[in-house]
Amino acid sequence: MTNTKMSISALAALLIIIMSIVSGVAGYLIGSSKSSTMTQTYVYTSIISNTIEVPTTITVPTTIPTTLSLPPSTVIIPYTTTISSVMPTTVFTTTTTISTITMRSTITVTVTGQPMTIPTGDRLFPFYFPWNDAMQTDISLATYIDKPAGKYGPVTVGSDGHLYVGGKRIRFLGVSVVATGAFPSKEEADIIAARLAKYGINLVRFHAIDANWEPNNNIFSPPGTRQLNLKNLDRMDYFIAALKRNGIYIDLNLMCYRQFSSADGLPSEVNTMQVKDQHLLPFFYDPARQLVKEFARQLLTHVNPYTGLSYADDPAVAFIEILNEYGMTFGWFDGAVDRLPQVFRNALREKWNEFLISKYGTTENLAKAWGKSLLPGESLENKTVDVFNYADIMIKRPTLQARLDWAEFLWQLDYDYFMDMYSFLKNELKVKAVVIGTQSAWGGLPNVMARLDAVDSHHYWRYPEGSGSIWYVVNDPMVNNPTFNTMSQLAFRSVYGKPFTVSEYNHPAPNMYRAEGFAFLPAFAAFQDWDAIMPYNYGPWTSRQMALASWNSGRMRGTLDFDQDPVRWALMLTSYFLFVRGDVSPAKQLVVAEMTKSKELDLVANRVASVWNLPNAGQLNVPYYVPLIHGFRMIVDNTTLPTDALSPEDVAPPTDNVIRSDTGELVWDCSIPNRCVFIVNTSKSIVLTGYVSGRRFDFGAVSIEVGDTLLDGWATIALHVLDGNSFQDAKRILVIAIGTGFNNNMPIYNYDNRQLLFRTSTNLTKDQLASLYRMRISTFDNWGSAPTIVEGIEANITIKTNKNVICWALDNIGEKAGTLSPIRSGDQWNIKILPTYRTLLYEILVY
Repeated sequence: MTNTKMSISALAALLIIIMSIVSGVAGYLIGSSKSSTMTQTYVYTSIISNTIEVPTTITVPTTIPTTLSLPPSTVIIPYTTTISSVMPTTVFTTTTTISTITMRSTITVTVTGQPMTIPTGDRLFPFYFPWNDAMQTDISLATYIDKPAGKYGPVTVGSDGHLYVGGKRIRFLGVSVVATGAFPSKEEADIIAARLAKYGINLVRFHAIDANWEPNNNIFSPPGTRQLNLKNLDRMDYFIAALKRNGIYIDLNLMCYRQFSSADGLPSEVNTMQVKDQHLLPFFYDPARQLVKEFARQLLTHVNPYTGLSYADDPAVAFIEILNEYGMTFGWFDGAVDRLPQVFRNALREKWNEFLISKYGTTENLAKAWGKSLLPGESLENKTVDVFNYADIMIKRPTLQARLDWAEFLWQLDYDYFMDMYSFLKNELKVKAVVIGTQSAWGGLPNVMARLDAVDSHHYWRYPEGSGSIWYVVNDPMVNNPTFNTMSQLAFRSVYGKPFTVSEYNHPAPNMYRAEGFAFLPAFAAFQDWDAIMPYNYGPWTSRQMALASWNSGRMRGTLDFDQDPVRWALMLTSYFLFVRGDVSPAKQLVVAEMTKSKELDLVANRVASVWNLPNAGQLNVPYYVPLIHGFRMIVDNTTLPTDALSPEDVAPPTDNVIRSDTGELVWDCSIPNRCVFIVNTSKSIVLTGYVSGRRFDFGAVSIEVGDTLLDGWATIALHVLDGNSFQDAKRILVIAIGTGFNNNMPIYNYDNRQLLFRTSTNLTKDQLASLYRMRISTFDNWGSAPTIVEGIEANITIKTNKNVICWALDNIGEKAGTLSPIRSGDQWNIKILPTYRTLLYEILVY
């Protein structure tokens, strides 16, 4: 044997090298050589396969070359590696992409991969995530979801206060479908379910199926709200079945915007009431409560023909919410008691006087307790003590004891209603789902909500102010405002020993920094060890306007919907990795604060609590930074105080304007005023959001430097290990790079003077956008046109490795669509991403 002949092991090594190269080329070809339109056929239990043959022959000559170059036609940048051989070798490679999707009907869907050209110039470019994309590409997470939903039994609450299925902990990443969005066609339902699964979503909240703004297209069949709309019920049944097949659980809301009327058998005065004011009635007026129970029975005992199970029995129904964003105490703060028609006010006064009689017995005893808060002519014997109006309570009822009694009365009505409904659902209807009363920021009281299965809350950063089409949002990022951030406000409503869910959250458009919300929420939800997060909302919410009713809108339909907003939707991938996969670790130490019933009553009686800020730990003087450093829960009545918990006084405030979690994985750095950065640094995920430009972030195996941006250096960058245990041994890394984004031709107004500042286009400049910082801006409900346009980010990403590195730009369905040119320097590879790649997504292969 001559010394030029390869050993068997050397030959095997060569073949492995060649195969890995060809595999990379094949992956590129699948993305870049495909036609601009890819067709999937969805057939019941079908397998979709696309076979693509790459240039099939690579011949290694008998002489020993110094390098082997693949033909330039197969890659943009020729790849070279040193080899040695004396043996001709031919390698044949065929790549088959297989996707299996289960459907009830046969339909054909066209998914268009956005062409990836590399022009120069604009930082902004058209980019959209197709509404119907379920292609199994490198970003797909569908294979990580157990199918069907409920296969291991119903969702239960464990002894540790968290959610389980089949003895295994589960976290939910969900979305809300709203009003008409809950009733897609059957063809749409299959597609939507598959798209949601692709992005790792395992829960859908059915919200406002009783929408009063859609009286002829909601769950009810007019007149009134006592008969179900069988057409829409069938659509919802099919949609739920499609979701279940894709491993997606269900959250059913029983009452959100139901419009009672005299057609339901209630007094005609109900027709004059605002819809949410009507939702006070079931708390004290039994005919209205019976209507709520009637609907719950109709819906939850109904057998879904596509699953063969009722919603009470189906283990795929994870949650049932009794009432959305309302309660008796909340309604009083909101002025709804003041506005009650006399017939209902009389019914409430009857309950109020019965409460006072049980406590005081006589008018004489009441007068001793209340003093001048008992008005002339009011008598317990005659049941004439009037209910307390919110507007004038401090003037007419000045004594604290009177206000405490009123607060206790409201508390008792809240408690009686929610516990009665809970018993009805669990004991009469035998529902298996986790039952939630209402959300606790704008609805329920902690010591009432904690009596049910789980505690829920909602929050928004810079929610639109105003009404109708006359509204604004403040255009600034939360990252610059740690002292009144939404993450702490949510944590202040969580209760020890109970699952905590966030069923609504968003940073509404046209706030230009809104992508940050989809980094903050999953990071702190994982750190606080919450159980479900559901950004709001997904899909169309009305049938009244064609553009707003379309699933394929190609643009944001309004301020909250994010399914067609690429800067928020892309970060649902980040939400999955940080929260569901659990890349962010739970806090090491727990801090607690006691919220007794008596404290709740005091906060209500003294109006420390308010309509949009019901009793919570923030009103107990817990500093904002506590939940940013440690885990946090409230302790309510009848709960054992954990022995190893800290009190808020034990937590030292940050002294350097940098807030660090006790795990070291989360850092909120405001060391440079008004140029803050939030950093997530874990073994498998790195996220930066905030003013990242002009800094170098070194994470050991990875470092990141970001160029200037249209928002004066603000951007969001996320890196996630797709294959490997950490960045040190990563084989594949997903990169998400996001700046700002808009609909096309969307007007941006200065709300204060109604001046049109500009209409959005790819020609917007940094001077135009950065100057809007903290301005009150609006679109006045003119949302422009499709397609959405986004900002491309310039950044250098350095990977420390002795291995080889290839990087691709991914298109809007996650296909490889263009190669980048990493530069090697010693044991480092530098990858430069640019706006000219016209994408938000990149993939790095290390081999």
